Amino acid sequence: MSNLKNKIDNSIIEFYLNVDIGIIKDSLKEDGCDIDILDKKISQFSKRLKFNYKAIEAKEKSENLMELIIGKFQNAIEKNIDKPIATLKKLIEEKELSVQFRNLEKLSEDEIKEIIKGKNLVDLMDELDDETN
Repeated sequence: MSNLKNKIDNSIIEFYLNVDIGIIKDSLKEDGCDIDILDKKISQFSKRLKFNYKAIEAKEKSENLMELIIGKFQNAIEKNIDKPIATLKKLIEEKELSVQFRNLEKLSEDEIKEIIKGKNLVDLMDELDDETN
């Protein structure tokens, strides 16, 4: 019995997914729904979903770029590459953090994040790419 119910439910869902939207709107009107209000709510919901998606996507890109930059700085510190280290020291001086971050060898990911926070990550990545190539 349960299997039959599932098949009926799936068939109804499949019908509504493939039917012309006009038929659905007519059916809703017959049931007393205000289509204009529903369209407006659906449009608002869709805009909110798109905005949230873009925000999440931008945050993920920013976090990925941040991880790449941190990796480049850590690699430069380990291999003692002058130009990226000079860039990091410049950022430390700009933020007036030189007392707090004197030992570059001991910088953690979080400390490097703190140093580069507020900087344009794309510009910083371009600068590091130019220095390491």
